[in-house]
Amino acid sequence: MERSDLEEGSALALDFTKLDRVSGVVPVAVQDADSREVVLVAYTDESAMRESFARRRLFLYSTSRREPWEKGATSGCRFSLAAAYVNCEQNSLLYLVRPFPEGARHGICHTRDARGEPRRGCFYRRIDLDTLELRNENP
Repeated sequence: MERSDLEEGSALALDFTKLDRVSGVVPVAVQDADSREVVLVAYTDESAMRESFARRRLFLYSTSRREPWEKGATSGCRFSLAAAYVNCEQNSLLYLVRPFPEGARHGICHTRDARGEPRRGCFYRRIDLDTLELRNENP
């Protein structure tokens, strides 16, 4: 499947094997600290987690590039880390973030809407529960 079909298409094509290819990472749910909207689910390794905590910025681990990176280093849409939580089994994290620098307004998703702006969150397509077709709610 082409990347554009995966990111913009209407067919559901989940990758259930992603973590089979990568070890040493845990999932991170990323929430807007003010609205509490879940804007991203990503992964971190210990190095990226420690960098996030030390610098109070959003660092993650790219499972496709297999390297840590600062979210927004390329796009300019950076985020500060307001708080971090761990789940009961200590196998996933929750990060609360805000756009950085303070007062900046931008999206967190690497995809762009029809205006060319980064989408506010990565959960922009709704699944039709009957047909499994995806509907873009932020074209």
